[in-house]
Amino acid sequence: MLVLQAEATNITVQEHNSFHNTNSRPILQMDKKRKMHDLHKIDEKQAAQLVKNETGEEIISHTLTHEGNSLFYDIDTKNYTIELDAIDGTILKKVKK
Repeated sequence: MLVLQAEATNITVQEHNSFHNTNSRPILQMDKKRKMHDLHKIDEKQAAQLVKNETGEEIISHTLTHEGNSLFYDIDTKNYTIELDAIDGTILKKVKK
């Protein structure tokens, strides 16, 4: 198994806190996704190109998510699981399946 890891570009505490709300109504969940998409600098097309350059493979699935103060794409290809920083395009983690 191949695992590569790097440091993420952090979002601010205020930006991170804006994702969270104790009310889980669908409209508020949509608002959370909108806020994450407003913050990312790397869009889905750029992420797909970065992953193709790194692995030579097309993206099967991707999700924009956050953990702590990191905003990243969780990406699956045929042979890899990749975490890609959504702020600067750095590959944070690359795991061969």
